[in-house]
Amino acid sequence: MISMAPTPLYLPAEEANRVIRSPLFQRKDSKYNNNNNNNKDLKSSNDSIQPQLQSPTNDKSLRKSGSPWLSSQVNTNQAELMELSGKRLSTSSPKLCSEGVGGGVYFIQGEKDTHPISVFKPRDEENGIIGPNRSIMGMKAGTLPGEGAFKEVAIYLFDQIHNGYFGVPVTTLVEVQHPIWNNKQQVDGAATEKDSNSNEFGIKKIGSLQEYIVYEDTADEVGCSKFSVDDIHRIGLLDSLVLNCDRHSGNLLVVAKEDSDRLELVPIDHSLCLPSSDQLSDAWFDWINFPQSKVPFSEKEKQLVESIDIDKVIRQLHLKLPKLRLLCLETLKLTTLFVKKAVKAGLNLCQIGMAISRYQSLDEPSPLESIIANTIKTQKLSLSNSHFWTAYQNEIDLFINQNY
Repeated sequence: MISMAPTPLYLPAEEANRVIRSPLFQRKDSKYNNNNNNNKDLKSSNDSIQPQLQSPTNDKSLRKSGSPWLSSQVNTNQAELMELSGKRLSTSSPKLCSEGVGGGVYFIQGEKDTHPISVFKPRDEENGIIGPNRSIMGMKAGTLPGEGAFKEVAIYLFDQIHNGYFGVPVTTLVEVQHPIWNNKQQVDGAATEKDSNSNEFGIKKIGSLQEYIVYEDTADEVGCSKFSVDDIHRIGLLDSLVLNCDRHSGNLLVVAKEDSDRLELVPIDHSLCLPSSDQLSDAWFDWINFPQSKVPFSEKEKQLVESIDIDKVIRQLHLKLPKLRLLCLETLKLTTLFVKKAVKAGLNLCQIGMAISRYQSLDEPSPLESIIANTIKTQKLSLSNSHFWTAYQNEIDLFINQNY
């Protein structure tokens, strides 16, 4: 068990409203169901996630995070990222990023210092909001500070289950030690106390480690006409399936392909995906306003969505990330079932985005929220309650038939 060293950076709700880039206000009220038994609704599974799994080379400054944080196995790309980052940490210090408001973000530099090779986001430095009665909430409704690292890894694993279709950079959960954190100051100015997790190698921190992508710009600096329909559909489907609450254009990297003149979009910053199933109000997608989102899905895209076995996906994610809350996995099933039915019925990406977000009115429940509320009137929402999922899909059919 690790010690959560420095206190996270918590912002008053009013301050968070000024700095978050989407127009959705940060909720000041919060309710979360206690989820102490995170295994009660899931059966064990031996399903493996491709590519081939292996153990990374051990390094004193960086190593994989063991159970209960993450399973002991990582895939080849994760192992290579960890090995390379560990070697660099043994000879250099992580550099704190001064931009953005997502909490502590550290760059691990490459050998020639031309650009970083990876990005480390510690759990204990994730931002939060001070709510009523001094309660601590995440930056979006249904999220909690400290769980963003799990979400970052979960979205990568979700992508890998689908053969990397969505293009999420390599991401894994790691434990990092470095002397840079030994004398780190807390927000109130008090020095962090040393404990069993601090030694000559530094304080141990658990967090997400992601491959650094060399990019030309972010999508908010490039006109959307430069982006392909395939890219917008790829990003939009990912965001819809995992209910991204923070898909502004600033976290879409624009990459120039060496073998062509086209630009490719790479999605990053997924810590605010998969909110609790009882708080789905803050989904936000900039791509709703892109003309590409109104283009019908291709047959390839339809087949991809149809092929998603959501129960199998949930078992695999729970096996790999046992600390990811079941409320978050419930959200994944809710959104995936909706997207599957919507795509099959011929809805386009824009229509799906408007149905699962409060795009029309921030003060009114989204159609997705209303569908869930109607279902909950007769059935309890639970991953193990088959009656709920049958009734829920019937409600989706009714909504689609009445509105499209």
